[in-house]
Amino acid sequence: MIAEVRGGWQRDGSAAGVPRASGRGTASHPNGAPGGRGAQARRVPSSASRGAARARWPTRRLAAALVAGVLALVPAGPALGTAASAGGWRVPVLMYHRIDVSLSARDPVTVHLTVMASAFEAQLRALHGAGYRSLTLDDLWAALVEHVPVPPRRVVLTFDDGYEDNYTVAFPLLRRYGFVAAFFIVTSTVGKPDHLTAAQLQEMARAGMEIESHGQHHVDFSRLPLAVARGELLHSREAIEQWAGRPVTFFAYPAGRYTAPLERLLGDLHYRGAVTEVPGLVGPASDPFALERVRVDHDDSLEVFARKLHLPAP
Repeated sequence: MIAEVRGGWQRDGSAAGVPRASGRGTASHPNGAPGGRGAQARRVPSSASRGAARARWPTRRLAAALVAGVLALVPAGPALGTAASAGGWRVPVLMYHRIDVSLSARDPVTVHLTVMASAFEAQLRALHGAGYRSLTLDDLWAALVEHVPVPPRRVVLTFDDGYEDNYTVAFPLLRRYGFVAAFFIVTSTVGKPDHLTAAQLQEMARAGMEIESHGQHHVDFSRLPLAVARGELLHSREAIEQWAGRPVTFFAYPAGRYTAPLERLLGDLHYRGAVTEVPGLVGPASDPFALERVRVDHDDSLEVFARKLHLPAP
């Protein structure tokens, strides 16, 4: 029997276009049985296409102010991170990888994963100016599992892969605007060129950042034997806890691919939850081990950024 595979983006940025199924954000395999926890493979369609040329910095600052105004004027009822009488609260979990001051990469994958520092700061400025504040993954788990109320205008920021620019560029900007974030670390890359060091992780953790697991190696966990996956999850957690000095309770599925047995394994190992690359907002019906995220891309203008948060374009 082939395990049902959930998730989406590959490292080349591609995804198969598959229709969504009912329930928990699942989809049906083109050749297989109905969606659910059955014996099938599936992926989630890619996010919206992108492509507008990047604006110059003065224009970007003006756009940031416009976005902040739009965010501040969103009605309290359906606003993100706010309790709504009809659909309940919704919180965006933003997904980043690299934040850099200059685009040194030339390959399309790395370019796609890189958000420029000026764009990232504009996004933080717009959110902060509109009254949005950080929600930690632990707080999000408490809302899902223990039904703790979610304060209005909350956002979760996450970073995958543990690149060095997460410390040199993103970390100072997060602190400047009063945000915290969760950083998912591949432990075999720690201390290697262009990646975070143990000392940097320790400093970030002391500043209130969440340091979580992305595995020992950046591999497709949906293809690993469960015994191998167990070792990856245990050893990566042990290493990160030693560096960060705090418990590791969340996991980011590499390439966003996962299976129901892998979800159960995470629970057995006392992880609280995991983030995917399934596009969407986290709400009361979300699965803690299949949390939706909002991908932030290299080419996203502030107008596209606002649209991804389900807000009116400026």
